[in-house]
Amino acid sequence: MEASAHSTAEPSSSGPASVTFALPIVAGLAGLVLLIKGLYPADLPLTTNPNFIDNIFDNRAVIWAARLLLVSAAAVLAFGGVFIVISIGIRMKNEEWLRRAGPFEISETAVTEIEGQVSFWRQVALASQEEVTELTARLEESDDLVEQLYGMFDDG
Repeated sequence: MEASAHSTAEPSSSGPASVTFALPIVAGLAGLVLLIKGLYPADLPLTTNPNFIDNIFDNRAVIWAARLLLVSAAAVLAFGGVFIVISIGIRMKNEEWLRRAGPFEISETAVTEIEGQVSFWRQVALASQEEVTELTARLEESDDLVEQLYGMFDDG
């Protein structure tokens, strides 16, 4: 018996899915390297009478570290802001309302009291709606009776 020339290869895990997963990571790392390289100062201005602060910032590494600090602080603030907005949106969607903000807090008794008032006024509104429906039906009956009376006087 002869071995076949074609062997069946099992699908490897390094298919298109891993490429689409690795591509954003590589692009992000390349962008990060370019950002770090772009933040490095090319030339420093010369001062005639440098003071203490001028002497500190006369070093390229110090300026580069300060720029990195500012960019990283901006990134943290941006991601924090996006997180807060998304978190508030999800909580509003789930009807989880804000009860505390810093030193201000709404007590649970106040929340339950307000919820009780809301349910009371909802019941009052439903009862009023039923009353309005009943009165509308009575008014239509009265209009029919008035038309019948006018019809009787016109015929008579």
